[in-house]
Amino acid sequence: MTDTKPELPSPPQSHPHKTMRVCSLGPTFGSHAPQPAQWLRDKGWEVVIRPRGFKVTPETVKEFLKDCDGMIPGMTKIDGDIMRALPRLKVIAVHGVGVDHIDVQAAEELGIAVCNVPGGNALSVAEFTIGLLFALARQIPQADRLVKQGGWHPVVGCRLGGRTLGIVGLGQIGKEVAIMAKCLGMKLMACGRTHDREFTGRHGISWVSLEELLAESDFVSLHLPGTPETKGVIQAPQLAMMKPGAYLLNLGRGELINEADLLESLQSGHLAGAALDVFCEEPVGDNPLAKLPQVIATPHNASFTVEVAYEVGFLCVRNLAAVLEGRMPPNLVNRWKPPQGQPGE
Repeated sequence: MTDTKPELPSPPQSHPHKTMRVCSLGPTFGSHAPQPAQWLRDKGWEVVIRPRGFKVTPETVKEFLKDCDGMIPGMTKIDGDIMRALPRLKVIAVHGVGVDHIDVQAAEELGIAVCNVPGGNALSVAEFTIGLLFALARQIPQADRLVKQGGWHPVVGCRLGGRTLGIVGLGQIGKEVAIMAKCLGMKLMACGRTHDREFTGRHGISWVSLEELLAESDFVSLHLPGTPETKGVIQAPQLAMMKPGAYLLNLGRGELINEADLLESLQSGHLAGAALDVFCEEPVGDNPLAKLPQVIATPHNASFTVEVAYEVGFLCVRNLAAVLEGRMPPNLVNRWKPPQGQPGE
């Protein structure tokens, strides 16, 4: 993804005499960058945007999505029960890459296409990660709170240059983080599901086991997807392997970490702090982990930039429109094919 906005496309021709209804539960779709939603409206389709203050429950979600042909779910969990309550639903188009909140198997059984936008938010999430690294290392939130409370004395942190960053998950986001961190003079280690030897060799990244990465890193940044294999990858034994005074960042999914174990590690002083953009339950409510002063807690915010809203928004609606017009979408997650006799056949 680049900083250059793609050329605004012309709406493709829709089927005459057939108005589609598209509902978005995403908190940013159609607001920070209205063009993708307008692209659908220019086709004569109805686009319903999640209102401010919308309370997510199974009942309110079903009512909001009633009679929809296409859905942009945001981070709302969409299970088979919700899908079965929507007889017109043909496509779930995720405004991002992760589909762990969608029951993909149920969608496949019901003939519903599930689409995503892989890699579209990588640069924005990587920049956010670097911002959190600076905030942890220099204790920027603590310094800000100190001054707001009337205090005035040095808040001593550490430099990032020369420190070791361990990246768990070297996909598109992890690679962008590595490139940026290398520019800061950080030493890089990585582990994950797949090893891109050309990339690690070119950027001087040590590919190691998770255990070695945890033991040697001053900062550990998680960028894994949420899957049964990655759930609870960081628990008490892994936290104990980390250096005393190290920092943990999670930009993947909340379920990667056992939150009770992390809370204990932070309260004991073994870890110096953490930066968490994702949690097991969102919103966090009264989660004590989010309230610790040494924890930077953000509301699943890493990908939210105006550039992502525009660029990923268009990729998302192109997936959605393709399915509703009977064509194969650019980024299909599950097994689906256009109905016979449709233009995509």
